[in-house]
Amino acid sequence: MTAIGISGNILVLFFFHISIEDHKIRPTEKIISNLAVANLVWILTLGVPHSCFVFGLQYLYSDVSCKINTYVAKVSRAMAIDLTCFLSCLQYTTIMSSTPKWDKVKKKLQAYLIFIIPVLLLSNMTCCVALVLFTFSAANVTNMDYTFNLGYCLVIFPDKTSFLAHCLFLFSEDLTFVVLMILSSICILLILYKHNKRVKRVRNTDQNQEKTAERQAAKMVVTLVSLYVFFFGIENTIFLYQVTSSVKVHSTVSDIRYFFSTCFTSIFPIVIIVLNSKIKSRLRYFVCEKPTSLQEIFQARPSLTR
Repeated sequence: MTAIGISGNILVLFFFHISIEDHKIRPTEKIISNLAVANLVWILTLGVPHSCFVFGLQYLYSDVSCKINTYVAKVSRAMAIDLTCFLSCLQYTTIMSSTPKWDKVKKKLQAYLIFIIPVLLLSNMTCCVALVLFTFSAANVTNMDYTFNLGYCLVIFPDKTSFLAHCLFLFSEDLTFVVLMILSSICILLILYKHNKRVKRVRNTDQNQEKTAERQAAKMVVTLVSLYVFFFGIENTIFLYQVTSSVKVHSTVSDIRYFFSTCFTSIFPIVIIVLNSKIKSRLRYFVCEKPTSLQEIFQARPSLTR
């Protein structure tokens, strides 16, 4: 799963980079490209160390490297959930009926996109700073009470109060964003259902083609949210059970939890490649036409496959 996640997210970033060069990238695709970066960092700082640990490579990190690795992993995880939530909310405003109110909201979200993502990053970096204080190398610790045991690193809290407070904060944060994702996705599905029921296909106009692209993007967003809720629902259920039943978060339970986290980062690029028409067109051109240089790939147009 780690290998699939790394290669898949790099592939998504590569093809979105081509779209950026062509100045043909939508706001939702900008968020998806940032989400691919967050997933890639996440799987490099979480999936790779866990894979090494499971295969017997222990004590790879010192205290300092453990702090850095765990901090970066936590920030990237927080960015993944924030961006997925923001993506679903933005897509909801995009497919809403054109009214002056919603047009204004949509334009503001799209215009301030370049500022919203850095703000989310800074806020997550600030919230995760406290985690650095409690992270140590597994080789240097004997006390395992109130501990997240990652195998290669340990996150040890000084007492039960701080341990439960941290766990409650993580769970409430995830729950808040998941609820927002679910609500926006339900609204998207209702809009798509009403539109399909009301409109009897009038095609071959630019407006209808744009609406079709928006609906396809909406389906992609709903699929991503569904996968996120499924995998992280399982992960958080295991997390909540472990926290409420023991003062130690054992490495075996962490392996199971983070496996489901890795599942989302690995399946995410597959969903994007399958449902994004730009990536599908360029990938089909790359496979079928076999371009001889990167320049030919960058110059490929979706029209070549029609």
